Order: sequence, then structure tokens, then C-alpha cells
Amino acid sequence: IDECMLSNGGCSANAKCTNTIGSRTCACNTGYSGDGITCIDINECATNNGGCSANALCTNTPGSRTCSCNAGYSGDGETCTDV
Repeated sequence: IDECMLSNGGCSANAKCTNTIGSRTCACNTGYSGDGITCIDINECATNNGGCSANALCTNTPGSRTCSCNAGYSGDGETCTDV
């Protein structure tokens, strides 16, 4: 029986269910932490500005983050240069 076929095997909607012989395992998706049954979004912006440039705003999103350059700078948010 593939336990993952029904309701993601009881795993969180933010987790991957992997069928095993007679059971299943749950592992949180990237950007989430927990035991797989419960997965909580990680605030990537809480550490090191989320990897964004020092001249950018980091915005936490479900499972990830976005970076946008501050006014007066241009770039992709991870790299921002004076305009």
C-alpha cells in the first residue's frame, strides 16, 4: 500500500511524503522546518538579510524570500549598484 496516495500520507502540505515498505516518511520542503507532519515557514530574511544585497530589502515569502534593491540602486536584489 502506498500511504502517500491518500492525503499526502498525513504529512504536512509543505512536506514530501515518501512511501516505504509498510509505512511512509515525511520531510519538510526546502524553506520549511519541522518533523514533516508539521512544517513551519523559515524566515530567510532573519539571518544575513536572506542573502540579499546590503542595499536591498529582503521580504519573506512562503518557503523562500525575495530581494529588491533599495531606491537609488538597481539590480536583481542580490546584487545592487548605484544608479
